[in-house]
Amino acid sequence: MPDAPDLSTTDSASPRRLDGVTLVVTERVRPSQVAAYEAWARELHALQRLQPGFIGLHVLRDASGPVPEYVTLVRFASPGALAAWRASAEYARALEQLPHFTAAEVDYRESVGLEAWFDRPARAPAPALWKNVLVGIVGVYPLILLFTLLLGPLTKGWPWWAAILSTVVPSTIFLNWPVLPLLSRGLRRWLYPARTLP
Repeated sequence: MPDAPDLSTTDSASPRRLDGVTLVVTERVRPSQVAAYEAWARELHALQRLQPGFIGLHVLRDASGPVPEYVTLVRFASPGALAAWRASAEYARALEQLPHFTAAEVDYRESVGLEAWFDRPARAPAPALWKNVLVGIVGVYPLILLFTLLLGPLTKGWPWWAAILSTVVPSTIFLNWPVLPLLSRGLRRWLYPARTLP
């Protein structure tokens, strides 16, 4: 499921937060409506960027089947910020147009923390636990090394637990965004070998 090249991928509008929430939207778009849908989605994404609490979004597209499938991950700083967006008049107006483009019911799911990045694509089997663990290690180990090197001179003389915490916090933040999203995207064929992806 590669990135849709003409839709937004990773975006940024506010500092990264660990207590953020991700809205995962899965849409199956009628082939005849792909161009119109993508134009509609670009306008929707532009509105989302203006919403208070918006952090970023990531779009994945699977064109391997007869009906193209789009998975959009929209991240907000808090559940309240996401709820405000979903209750907004702009979002309601945009949703009125969506049935014209889609070939099936749209799936909406909210995920907190890192779980959205390890969720499987629609109708694909979940990756093996060992693969998720390995991806996490590949993501976090270089970050810990980097921040230990950068912060080591500043934490000399600190209690050992505080020195470790000084590397854990920034490592976790960067792992959450953008390291895990990029790794999940780059390793998608390996994570989901049961599904043929273009």
